[in-house]
Amino acid sequence: MEPPSGAYDVFDISGERGAIELAASSPVALMSGFHWWLKHVAGGHLSTNGDRLDLPRQLPAPKRPITKTTSLTDRYAYNFTVFGYTMPYWHWEDWERELDLLAASGYNRVLSMVGQEIIWYELFQGFGLTEYEVRQWIAQPAHQPWQWYGEITGYDDGESAYSGPVSVELMRKRAELGKKINERMWQLGITPVLPAFIGHVPDRVFAERNPFAKVIPQEDYGGHLRPWWLAATDPLWPQLAEQFYRLQAKHFGTSTHYSNDLMHEGGVLGDVKIGDAGRAVQGALTKAVPNATWLLQAWQGNPRKELIEAIDKDRVIVLDLDSDDGPLWNKTNAFWGAPWAWGTIQNFGGRLGMFGNLVEPGRTLPAVRKAADRGRLTGTAMVLEGTYHNPVVGDLLAEMTWRDEPVELDGWIADYVRRRYGSSDQNALTAWRVLLNTAYSYKSTNHTSGEGPHETPFAAEPSLTVTSASSFAPKTWRYPPEQFEPALAALLRVHPMLRQLKTYRYDLVDVTRQVLANRARRVLDRVRAAYQAKNRLEVERLGERFLHYADLTDRVLGTHEQWMLGPWEQRAKAWAGTPLEEEVLVWNARSILTIWTIKGCGVFHEYANRDWHGLMGDYYRARWQRWFTELAKTVDLGVPPVFTDWCSRADNWARRAAVHPAKPIGDTYTIAAGIAAELAGEND
Repeated sequence: MEPPSGAYDVFDISGERGAIELAASSPVALMSGFHWWLKHVAGGHLSTNGDRLDLPRQLPAPKRPITKTTSLTDRYAYNFTVFGYTMPYWHWEDWERELDLLAASGYNRVLSMVGQEIIWYELFQGFGLTEYEVRQWIAQPAHQPWQWYGEITGYDDGESAYSGPVSVELMRKRAELGKKINERMWQLGITPVLPAFIGHVPDRVFAERNPFAKVIPQEDYGGHLRPWWLAATDPLWPQLAEQFYRLQAKHFGTSTHYSNDLMHEGGVLGDVKIGDAGRAVQGALTKAVPNATWLLQAWQGNPRKELIEAIDKDRVIVLDLDSDDGPLWNKTNAFWGAPWAWGTIQNFGGRLGMFGNLVEPGRTLPAVRKAADRGRLTGTAMVLEGTYHNPVVGDLLAEMTWRDEPVELDGWIADYVRRRYGSSDQNALTAWRVLLNTAYSYKSTNHTSGEGPHETPFAAEPSLTVTSASSFAPKTWRYPPEQFEPALAALLRVHPMLRQLKTYRYDLVDVTRQVLANRARRVLDRVRAAYQAKNRLEVERLGERFLHYADLTDRVLGTHEQWMLGPWEQRAKAWAGTPLEEEVLVWNARSILTIWTIKGCGVFHEYANRDWHGLMGDYYRARWQRWFTELAKTVDLGVPPVFTDWCSRADNWARRAAVHPAKPIGDTYTIAAGIAAELAGEND
């Protein structure tokens, strides 16, 4: 069907009971229409953490035809980083479901990075590097997103046995998967957004093999070597770009949309002007794919005004990554006239914690779409750094494609609960109203500094003054923790028929672990006070309580497969072709969650921390046990212990051959109820 005037996409739902009719203007709109029917007519539910598809035999029809339109031409999905923090070792069955869910959620432009490193492998061998040198330069899968950003390489001294060289077989298998992903995207009406050529090259070795080229050395990135940059004004640059796109087309075909940024989070241009570099990037892309659109990320100082004014802005889309917290569109005159998309990050590093911003997409986005100064707003951008948690956020954001008016959140959350659990259970609704007013009430006008949720204290390197686990997270509470706790009691009071639902079990784990994390933070405050009062017995008692909370957390996490380290490791192992490669890939999967790398441990350690069974008991708790043991010995002196070997111990942990369980143990409801009863019985 054709969209009406002023709309880009449309779907229509009609028919009668048992004979539903869907019509739409595109495959993605058709899938979105099905999803709307499933949610708002049939009462079903799709999410990254479980579905509810127990529908009646005679499918329900709407009381009257439903027509939804959108004027948003570009509904974009993915931060580069999800390919490291969430998807580095996914297999086809993971991607098959994910792509269906993306289409059902209305996304029609999706970043596609899997297997693209094979382009580098073939490209640089044609410019003087040996096959081994290129493989050594390429990072392992979980760290590759930052190599595409131009921030790290596979040349990390002291880690080469684990960070490289990447195997040819692994690259070929990933390239095959990437091609399959792209083919399915096209079938669903999704445009694959492929990486663009920016000019990153294998640093010093490329310069040595191409001595007449102008190769500009780069500063490091959190202790890592950055790829060097071939000056976009150098005669070799267009040759390299042309070959890059030829190889990309050979392996993955061509697209209409390409993404990458000049100087992401730093970098050195030398004497090359940013406008000249931008024209070179866009010119090479246009030569390879006429009329292609270049997607730029608005982040920190990018994109610069000089860049936008130097290029053809009609063939650019600027993704304002943090529109719901630190928007740049309203500080740049709507990106100086370039088309742009309203984006949300919300999650950083895939860090867990009940947290999200429903106010901004539900209320602010509709207002921005009508604002007189919005400029050329063409779409939305779901750019979470890690996905597959806090599913309520993604549910609302996807709906806003098809909604022009603000959402009344209290009513919307009631509908969400009914769909997610298949019941209008009053206790479930009570719990979710608590969550709406605490964990999901964050908005840019009342935020504390920092990214994402107030993190679990278990993941922090032990000290008396813990504020956050990662360097960039908020240092103070996002909401009063005592207001959050009633959600657990209410969720446990739901009707027994709901207790085995996957969606309910996931949420119950999440709420339980959040209550324990919040309680543990309070315990640390008391430990500090007892230590300052030189009360050794109290320090020891409270230390045991903190460790007990960690044990309880590990136990409830182990009841649900999505809260476990084991499946993450198993996915990585399944890609290995040899026992040695299995060790390498497991290290890669573990290190990204803990030290990041040994060189990045000072800045990025625990950046991607997770409340996962296996990590909690085997890694985080062990650190706190060690520290509390020594802390008690120093009470009289008043000088708490300081350990300087956390990074090396973490690196050794990442390299261990230990196997963590991949199958859940125990019943979620029984264990959560026991924990709640114990917490309720505490007297101090």
